[in-house]
Amino acid sequence: MFAGKPGVYTRKRGLDKETNKALLLKHITDNKQSGSPMKDFLEVLPSHSRRQIQRMLETLKAEGKIELRGKTKAVLWFPKQNTSKKELHR
Repeated sequence: MFAGKPGVYTRKRGLDKETNKALLLKHITDNKQSGSPMKDFLEVLPSHSRRQIQRMLETLKAEGKIELRGKTKAVLWFPKQNTSKKELHR
């Protein structure tokens, strides 16, 4: 269908999940001082639903790369803080 047109194929197919997660993580890291709300992620990945983005954020959280602070609509995502030396020696 899009043979010979790799750019069109990629645009139609979308980026793979790992690339999308990397984009989210980069945005979170770039905004580590103020945190990143969901509305930012909807702009970073406009072709994805809120639910799809939430799943990727939960995966990044489970991987220990990000954390959330706040509650309900005021939730902000931040890069995960480095573990303390005390935790490393356990």
